[in-house]
Amino acid sequence: MELKNNLPRSLSCNILKLIACVCMLTDHIGFGIIRYFNKVNAMDVPPDTYKAFSDAYDICNGIGRLAFPIFAFFVVEGFLHTRDVKKYALRLFIFGLVSEIPFDLGLFKEVYHPDHQNVIFTFFIAVIMLSILKYLTQNAFGLSKPVIVFICICTVIAFADLALVLKTDYSWKCMLLVSVLYMLRSFGDLKYVAGAAAVCWEKYAPASFMLLYFYDPSVKPRYKYAFYVFYPLHLLIIYFVSTVLVG
Repeated sequence: MELKNNLPRSLSCNILKLIACVCMLTDHIGFGIIRYFNKVNAMDVPPDTYKAFSDAYDICNGIGRLAFPIFAFFVVEGFLHTRDVKKYALRLFIFGLVSEIPFDLGLFKEVYHPDHQNVIFTFFIAVIMLSILKYLTQNAFGLSKPVIVFICICTVIAFADLALVLKTDYSWKCMLLVSVLYMLRSFGDLKYVAGAAAVCWEKYAPASFMLLYFYDPSVKPRYKYAFYVFYPLHLLIIYFVSTVLVG
């Protein structure tokens, strides 16, 4: 299914990831600095100041909702185009480990926050899930198509439960989205509509697919490690800034 559109698809992977990084940074500034300021100074600031900061946090949070669907989309793209899925998964796992302390410091002001793990771990789990889905769909084992579909659905549910138990960021919501994008990858523009529907639980998040619709896959991604480095680095900066400004 291809939607009729005369507008050029000119947004590269790099541009879309940059947009996602800016949205994520805005969201984390809101949570790690503005919301933290209100939490620490709730009893000491005038009501108008508290409300102004609360409104600023809501704006930052709304902007941040655009980031996750874009990153999740490119996890699926990365899985589909990587030369070595094992290396791709290992890279995600390593950067998940590297990012965990910065994530906990930047957002929760703790060296280790057991109730919430960073989103790169979620993407690592998603890649393992996609590997199994790919294996199942390519090896029918003599089973009928409805049975394979049922097994795939059970696989997604199992990994959604795993992410939920491990308390990774976006947990089951990520498994739902990446599985929808992967299974509908050959359905043309329908995957953008389905992707938007899969994130309709999150206010503003479906708008990300208005940007992704203009994705130009012919432009090869560059600076892929820069995006991995940006994640823990910006969280550390937020931690230090919040420490200086708020205490």
